Amino acid sequence: MQQAEHITESEVDIEKKKQELYSEIDALGIKSDSRINKLKKFLADRKIWHLEEMDYPLRNSYEQYLRGQIRSQIVSFYLKIYDTVKQQHIYQQMQTLNGKRIYEWKYQNKIYFLKYYPEKEIAETFETSYKTNLLVWDFTQNCSEVLKKQIFYTLSRIIANTSMSKAYRNVRLKSLKLLYDSCVQLNITDIGLLEMEQVETILKNFPETSQRSILGECRRDAFMQQEQIQWEANVWYLERLHLGKHRIDESKSLISISFMEVKEIQNREILQAYMKYELGITGQAVSTIVRRFVCIRNFIELLEQEKILAIHATVAEVKKYADGLRERGMQAKGFNERIFGIGHFYKFMEVKQYITRMPFRIEYFQQKEVVVHHDRSVEETVYMEILKKLYLFPERLRCMFLHLWCLGLRASEVCTLKGNAYYQQGEDYWIQVYQVKMKNYKRIPIPQALYQIMKVYLKKHEIQPEEFIFKNNRGGACLYGTFRTQMIEACRENKIANGEYLFQSHDYRHTVATMFYDSHVSLQSIRDYLGHTYEEMTRQYIDYMPQRIAKANDEFFEMQGSSLASWLKKEEKDGK
Repeated sequence: MQQAEHITESEVDIEKKKQELYSEIDALGIKSDSRINKLKKFLADRKIWHLEEMDYPLRNSYEQYLRGQIRSQIVSFYLKIYDTVKQQHIYQQMQTLNGKRIYEWKYQNKIYFLKYYPEKEIAETFETSYKTNLLVWDFTQNCSEVLKKQIFYTLSRIIANTSMSKAYRNVRLKSLKLLYDSCVQLNITDIGLLEMEQVETILKNFPETSQRSILGECRRDAFMQQEQIQWEANVWYLERLHLGKHRIDESKSLISISFMEVKEIQNREILQAYMKYELGITGQAVSTIVRRFVCIRNFIELLEQEKILAIHATVAEVKKYADGLRERGMQAKGFNERIFGIGHFYKFMEVKQYITRMPFRIEYFQQKEVVVHHDRSVEETVYMEILKKLYLFPERLRCMFLHLWCLGLRASEVCTLKGNAYYQQGEDYWIQVYQVKMKNYKRIPIPQALYQIMKVYLKKHEIQPEEFIFKNNRGGACLYGTFRTQMIEACRENKIANGEYLFQSHDYRHTVATMFYDSHVSLQSIRDYLGHTYEEMTRQYIDYMPQRIAKANDEFFEMQGSSLASWLKKEEKDGK
């Protein structure tokens, strides 16, 4: 009797839960038909009493259930109702605090189905996708949790990028899926610690070269999202290091520093410690540090080819390296930079007690630097032709070129100009330029015409004071490489010098310096205008000095009473 009562109570309880489930589904406002009824029956049979319990694994079970109940051709229509019920439930719950907590998009050890993304606008973009394999992401796999979190982070970034076309997004998702599968197969635990050989193995799995960039993206994401900087990572991304803006030339595409080329763990750890010191303590320009780093890394690679650790290198290895530089015809300045860089690295190792003392003396290898002047001024016929045809150039290139021709700015300075660079004092017009190379600002007068042109440009493009004037696609400063490529192409299209002119931005600094000097402007004033520290550097920008000296010499001896014969006659008279 008691057993019968228990069964009856259990049946009543089940019926109550069933009715509550049906009410919850009906409350979503989805039109009731055979598909809804079949879903209700399936959920009740499986004792799924809350829509929160509906997930992708249950969807798979429902699909198998349907294939045993209905024709395979209409299974997708019934699955559509399953997805709609789940989606509407999510959107409804996202209106509540508790629902936001439950459906917050965050990493969990589960299978994610992108159609169930909590933000409706994004989830709806997956509605027409028939590539289910790109929508299903299994983070229950038996592999590193670190790896899974790294893949999830990049997945989240791709999904959230609403400016990306659906076609391109699918390409990125497919690439990320390939990367994930490859890393699982190779038992990779951390994308940030990938070795060169592992990278090469993974990239072989990508049928299209264009897909391979996903590895770099994921590695960057992994480095950027760490709470603490991952100093042991094999590639460092400079943005994460929060370096001072005054140390970075934003016109250069310097994004990362790679240690993967160094195979020996000890060598790599020492080099990483050295770079941590250089970037964190010295305060030097990042481009200078990285240029030195590449020289040191190349030297270490040569040591490793000989199976020699950096701490065991002797003067013989340095001499062999120096001989190689000479054989390549390396100029004294470049040669000394490399030797001093290696010496700096070994001095660091000595101070940090990796070695007892420097294995060589820098002075033994140092070469004498003889300054060789190269006349680089642009011919007047060339720049006048450009000016005449400048209206045919794209607007941005027109403005950038005028800054070179009028002011002799460095290309990096032009690329990184901001909206607040121009100002007027009384009747004079000025420009304020940050010199990354010198790590300070310079202020120089500019022509009124250039000032007015730029004011119109700023207003037309609604450029704010702290915005870069000439931007790249991501809103940062225009890269010098991009500017130069576009100028070369524009000069070719407009047949400057019959299409043979090769644009070199630095030539215009020589042109301006030489024009000033020919106009009897003092060397000190030219130095300040160009933004140099020493006059010796400014002299290198004034071209045709031998011709100028010869001309002055001829003019002197052509003057009345200044010829050698006149001087000798004068001496004879005085002698009498």
